[in-house]
Amino acid sequence: PIGSKQALPSPLHSHTLAGGSATMAFALQILRAPINLTSSLMGHCSATCSSAAFERVQISESLQGIMAAAPGADKSRVILYFHGGGHWLLTASTYKEFIGRLSAATQAVVIAVDYSKPPAVQFPAGLNEALAAWHWARDRFGEGSVAVAGDSSGANLAFALVVKLAQLEEEQPVACIGISPWLRLDLKTSLPNLYGKFCADLYLGGWHKVTKAADPLVTIMNASPELVRCFPPILMHAGSNELTTEDVKAMAVLCESVGSPAQVQFYGCPHIFQVGPGFHKSTRDSLQRIDAFLQKQWKSAPTE
Repeated sequence: PIGSKQALPSPLHSHTLAGGSATMAFALQILRAPINLTSSLMGHCSATCSSAAFERVQISESLQGIMAAAPGADKSRVILYFHGGGHWLLTASTYKEFIGRLSAATQAVVIAVDYSKPPAVQFPAGLNEALAAWHWARDRFGEGSVAVAGDSSGANLAFALVVKLAQLEEEQPVACIGISPWLRLDLKTSLPNLYGKFCADLYLGGWHKVTKAADPLVTIMNASPELVRCFPPILMHAGSNELTTEDVKAMAVLCESVGSPAQVQFYGCPHIFQVGPGFHKSTRDSLQRIDAFLQKQWKSAPTE
């Protein structure tokens, strides 16, 4: 029975769980190291062909980011970017070339946040760092100057940030942009969902999680209508038949239900096609639409 001595784990069992967690964490770090190293080197190498200027920025004592500014970029307009990677892989450096292109397309400064990831941390560490990055960017660049964006799990973080800001009744970014946004982490158990459930469970902390995947800060579609009404203007782009297609459709319905329709565009392309090489026509169209959307939001934002 709950509360009985029999329901409590023995010290030996607790030690076994702790040992298992440490072993798993070590294994994941060993697995991740070559992936992150290779992807970061690719990001650095591909960025050498970019005309953007790159700079490492210190957001807080423990949090850094990479700032990209294309020639002619308006340095009073900023996109705070959260990269994807299943909530545990990749780095801001992986996305160096892409944020240079995004800066050129939008004529804004783009700052990719190098937020912490499992197994070193668990939820809500990444979200807390996203909130800290937002406060830093808002204070540094001013009201009406900062949009948030992300791809895949990074878009989950960007959308979780706007949910958190709504909960706190704080000022919102001028816009929130999701590239193939992964917005539903409360996945049903099935073979196609195995990796997604692994990533979600790892993000939440495994045996030590402090919340459930159904939390609206994790599965964004579970946010209440009152919170969604506080959201900034939303844009979402995704493939027409990929991992996050249904997430985008569900989020669009939720936004529509509270009278705040999102701008949505689907392409006959794979997950986060804008980030990598290929699909030039669709990528160009997507980035042009993002630029047009942002220009409208920045023009309508209040000025100091």
